[in-house]
Amino acid sequence: MGILSLLVGAFATWSWQPQATVVHGSIIIDGEPREYRLVAPSVDKRAEGFIPSVFPSHPTPAKPNHNIPVIFALHGALDTVDEMAAYTELDRLAIEKGFLLVYLQGRMLNWPPFIPPENPGIYEPDAKFFNAMCDFVVREYDVDPQRIYLLGVSQGGAAANALTAMCSDQIAATVVGCGWLPDPLGDSPLQTANKCPMLFLVGDRDRQVPPAMVRKGYEAFERAGHPVEFRMIEGFGHGWPRRENERVWEFLEGKRLEKGSE
Repeated sequence: MGILSLLVGAFATWSWQPQATVVHGSIIIDGEPREYRLVAPSVDKRAEGFIPSVFPSHPTPAKPNHNIPVIFALHGALDTVDEMAAYTELDRLAIEKGFLLVYLQGRMLNWPPFIPPENPGIYEPDAKFFNAMCDFVVREYDVDPQRIYLLGVSQGGAAANALTAMCSDQIAATVVGCGWLPDPLGDSPLQTANKCPMLFLVGDRDRQVPPAMVRKGYEAFERAGHPVEFRMIEGFGHGWPRRENERVWEFLEGKRLEKGSE
């Protein structure tokens, strides 16, 4: 990993819930701590306690299954990982469906809304963070590397578009909730290594990120050869549509990274 290293001991806390273990942790990316919130469903949906090693760099809960899928979740502007957990209710979905759930914290509570010409590599620290966390959950939580999913809402949806463009070789499927395609990504054809399926969600009453903005990302990935779906949610405004959680999982479940795209 070289420039990537685990932050030993610091910022690693855990809590015990009846049906899941929640870990707040941090890793170092290019000298900067990056925080995450990890939800591991308990074995058979029962609390099984905690199994720490003698000097844990990260506390490790009892592993619920072998080769389980993982969803990485990206929050909206000025949100924390705990706030995203509250307004999306994805923790409950992870417990019910038995997948690992990892909320990634953006720098200064944000993800880059666009790619400025003076800083074309603005997303590189976030791509390194995402890739490092993929390696971590595969190694420590028996996650199936063929079933790594990405999900984002609003500014996090924009980040999900950007990270899919940059890291498609890691991603089996992506869900973009009311997220735009950060400029200037759509100005030239997207050169993605893996043509992972993508689902784009937006409320028909969204005034902050209107459906036309979300559709631009849909069309850009469609041109790049990705299987894409666009779902307009009737009567819904801006934000994450909790009522769609079950259908989001139905879209993701079973999607696998194509062999040869790694």
